[in-house]
Parts: sequence; C-alpha cells; structure tokens
Amino acid sequence: MIKAHQLIAGIVLVTVVATAFAATDDEGFVNTFDVKKENFVSTGRNDFFILEPGYQHLYEGEEDGKRGKLLISVLDETKTLDGVETRVVEEREWSDGKIIEVSRNFFAIDKETNDVYYFGEDVDTYKNGKISGHEGGWHHGENGAHYGLFMPARPAAGQKFYQELAPKVAMDRFEIVSTTEKVKVPAGDFENVVKSKETTPIESGTEYKLYAAGVGLIVDSGLKLVKHGNNIEKIESKTSADAKANAPQAAGAKADPNANALVPLPVARDALVDVGADPEAETVWFAAINDPNMSAHARSDLIEDLNEEGFADPHHVAPEELPLVMSRIALIEEVGPDAMDQTNADAFAEAYKDLTNIAAKLMRQ
Repeated sequence: MIKAHQLIAGIVLVTVVATAFAATDDEGFVNTFDVKKENFVSTGRNDFFILEPGYQHLYEGEEDGKRGKLLISVLDETKTLDGVETRVVEEREWSDGKIIEVSRNFFAIDKETNDVYYFGEDVDTYKNGKISGHEGGWHHGENGAHYGLFMPARPAAGQKFYQELAPKVAMDRFEIVSTTEKVKVPAGDFENVVKSKETTPIESGTEYKLYAAGVGLIVDSGLKLVKHGNNIEKIESKTSADAKANAPQAAGAKADPNANALVPLPVARDALVDVGADPEAETVWFAAINDPNMSAHARSDLIEDLNEEGFADPHHVAPEELPLVMSRIALIEEVGPDAMDQTNADAFAEAYKDLTNIAAKLMRQ
C-alpha cells in the first residue's frame, strides 16, 4: 500500500494532503476525501496493501489472555456501493479455537495514486458458534457514512487521517508514527516497517499495527503474521470445523458440502420460515445465503424457497398471508441487486417471479 521513500517524505506529505484531501478535525486528522468515482478500481496493489483475489494473510498470537487466530482473504467478489465497485476482503477471527467474528470489508483503489480507500463492512459476531450481533457494520453512502483512506501509497511519518467515517458507528483514525521500524515475526524479518497508531473519537483505547513493504499488515496488536500468499487457507487456517470436515468417514459416506458453513444448513432452513416476519431470523438467513462456504445448491434453495417456506399451504397461499408475501418481495428488491454471485441472482429472480405471481393472484380475490 505504501512506499517508504524516506528522502522525500516531507514532499510526499504536503503533496498528498494538498491533492487528495484537505479538511481535518480538531486533532488534525484528515476527514474529507474526494476521489472521482471513475478513478476507483476493485483490483490492484501498492507496497503495503494487496487487493488481488486469492491473496491471504494468516496471523496467530495472544489477545486478552487467549490464543487468537486471524485469516484475511481477498475474495473473488465485488460489491457496488454508491456507484463504486469495491473488492470484498473477508476477515475471520478465532479465540481459543472458536469463531468470534467474520467481517466482509469493502475496498477500492485509486488507479491514479494507488491509495487504498475503505468503503465499509458487514459484520457478524459470534457467541457459542451462533451469530449474536452485527456491531460496527456500515456502508459508504448510507446514513451519512463516507469512505475513508485506508492506506496511502506514499506514507510518511506524521500523516493522520480517518479510515472510517460512519458517525456514531465506526470512526477509526490512523496516524503514521514511524516508517523505519525493524520487526521480526514468524513469517520473517522486515525493515523499514510502517508503524501506525489507531484511535477513535467514539471510544477509548489505542491500537498499534505494523505494515511491511510487499506484504502488508504483519502485526495486529497481539497477532503476528505467520504466513501470506495466494490461497493458503487450506494449508494454514484449520479450525475445529475444518477438522471435523477432514475427519475419516465411514465407507460409502459422502462429505457434507456445507460442513464449513458459518450457519449450519438446518439452522438456516429454520430461519427461512420466518424471513419477512422476524428480523433476527432474517439476519441468520442473510448470513447463510452470503456465505461462500455454503454450497451453491443450498444457497439457491434457501432463496428460491421463499415462495414456499413459512406459508401454511404453499400451494394455496391464504389472503391473510399477503403481508408476508409483500414483505418478501420488498426484501428481494432490496438485496437482490447486490447478490454475491450469479447463483444467488438467478435464485432471487425465480423467487421474485413466483412471489409476485402469488401477490397478483391474492389481490384479485
């Protein structure tokens, strides 16, 4: 993401501030960014951030007295936010072997400067293996939120800027305190490492992170980089769920294609019944249909069956069930355009066709 050219650091700082953004808050953090939409692309890299599908980082260490693990993966998926195509970067975090958070983060890179910008995230927090909340989620262009600068292409000590600009939700600030650190982690020894200090005005606390040229993030608080590269997950990111999926099976038994899904398929099917009527069930269902570890067939069924599940008699939907039909139609109109892949898009189209036909029939009665 960043190039550590020490001799021109002062020039770089002045140039970046003058050309890419200007306004700052009371503490000197840049909080206004105005890049032309046509300049954004969803794939690229700079020295300290790699935004290329398949690239991954694996971290291990200790946080809050517990063994931690973090896997960051650049997915072969995009999401359009306010007219900008962004790249999805997934983060999966474990504590003592248990999944505690999965986030889908949205990034785009300015093709003229190679600065990387952050457009928001969808967050699923977990408790006892089940989704328990979505704290911290935000999207550029919604509820007053605006993208922030995640990492400049030419970092210099003293640069201060907002990475997140989602009022009352996420307001992370980034300050570069050094570009000359020497750091040793399990993945190797690095020089001219960028050290950042991260704070937020909406809560107390400070975090420090370290970034190495050609690699990216190498230290995230108590977690240190163990390995990085293309498609390393099968080699390094073994969870208890992976172990179960890879355990020896009885002769003739077939592997469960959804064994690694974040939401067990039976749980997702149960939630499907209440989609359109129960927001909590809707959240579980939505997480399941957007989980890359859920098979395409299962995701398709979870969407297409919106025209059946939850109705007393799906072949003869009663007039009093029209509100549920309309609620599901509205839901598809809202989330369908951002379908994660063609499988989901086709399933949404099929469900929408069936539900609108049902609604028209009920309205004629």
